[in-house]
Amino acid sequence: MLRYRIIFLLIFLLPVACAMGPDYIRPELMLPPASDNASVHAPFTAADWWKLFNDPTLDRIENEALIYNRDLKIAMARVDEARALARIVLADRLPAVGIGADAGRGRFLKEAAIPNRSRTRETFDAFGFASFELDLWGKYRRLDEAARAELLATRSARDAVQLTLTADVATLYFYLRTLETQTRIARDHLETYDKSCELYRKRYRAGYIQELDLRRIEADRLETKALVYRRENALSQAGTALAMLLGRSPRDIVQGFSEEGKTLEQLSTFPCIPENIPSDLLSRRPDIRRDEGILMAANARIGAARAAFFPSINLTGQYGFISSDFQNLFTDSTNVWNMAGALTQPIFEGGRLYAREKAAKARQKQMLARYEQTVQNAFRETRDALVAGTKITQALDASLKRAQAMRRSLVLSQKQHAYGHISMIDELDIQRRSLLAELELSYARQNQLDTVIALCRAMGGGWHAQTGFSQTP
Repeated sequence: MLRYRIIFLLIFLLPVACAMGPDYIRPELMLPPASDNASVHAPFTAADWWKLFNDPTLDRIENEALIYNRDLKIAMARVDEARALARIVLADRLPAVGIGADAGRGRFLKEAAIPNRSRTRETFDAFGFASFELDLWGKYRRLDEAARAELLATRSARDAVQLTLTADVATLYFYLRTLETQTRIARDHLETYDKSCELYRKRYRAGYIQELDLRRIEADRLETKALVYRRENALSQAGTALAMLLGRSPRDIVQGFSEEGKTLEQLSTFPCIPENIPSDLLSRRPDIRRDEGILMAANARIGAARAAFFPSINLTGQYGFISSDFQNLFTDSTNVWNMAGALTQPIFEGGRLYAREKAAKARQKQMLARYEQTVQNAFRETRDALVAGTKITQALDASLKRAQAMRRSLVLSQKQHAYGHISMIDELDIQRRSLLAELELSYARQNQLDTVIALCRAMGGGWHAQTGFSQTP
């Protein structure tokens, strides 16, 4: 009866057993003052944040990428793997129970004093068994804590991949629209040069201008023609890159991306840019949550490494039946049972246990520094995106006014040159500057679009207060 009491006492002590190592406490960081204006932040943190651009084509390809992109599929599979590994670790804290059966036949000596006298004997047995290791020092509890933290980190890593994917799709889509606009601008200017060159050839043949003037305008025409070819090449590459990002088949990738959508000018409408950093940025950013989960796991593994210094107690039990006659196997007279307990205490491991604990502490320091660095980077990106949201808009306004002024200057220069008030060189210079102003305006529009994307990404786009980050289909 004494052994039963000892076993019951150990099982009773199991729930109150200590857990070795430090408990996790979120690191204290000096954070800047934050804003709680959720109504302003909402467009940038909504689950489908890209809808603020109001482009049905963009909406469709974002959903397509969330379903078919290979990087996101890999991240989702990693979540499933981490969930399964966490379940394995949880199983280590539970008893192992099983059943077995055996049948055999052998020859045994009947009388040892008489040689060559033996008999054949059959044996049958059926049994159930259970084994359990008492987690008195919290080793398996810490390992379970680490596995759950790693699952949280893997889920957050998937959210980070999803946020990066949707931002990359929007960025590449707007780049493609920018290239379309620039190609159209270059073609329009090339058409103007074609007309001017034809006119100058006639005037040269008639002797009204010198060959130098003709060759200058032809050189400008060829420069613009080369620009058209470069933009067409970049447009083709952007189309195949976007098709790749959407997870399309090799056949569709070769065909590129040809869907129509809003033009670059039509996309330049944005909500009000917030002024302050959101107060819950630490919970919004998936990369911060990912690195904090890794830090929590590293912290828990210190306790698991420390618990390895202390004794481990294993309980085993078996109950079943054994008989030489299969028909009488399950009778009361054939039942057998046994219970055992084993205690093991490490004494000399050649420094292995100390090295493992030291390695666990070193990894925890690495993950702490990585977490702090990620937080620093998050606030830097958010602050830069907030400032850029204002300054890029101001730059776009200046570029727009400059392009309008150059368009007017080009019209006036063509009229003045026709009346002989300015030289051909002056007109070509104004036309060249007008082309550069139009290209600069297209870049400014793209920069503003990219700034909005960067702001959505920095503030945790894909987040909504009810359920956290949006779940991938």
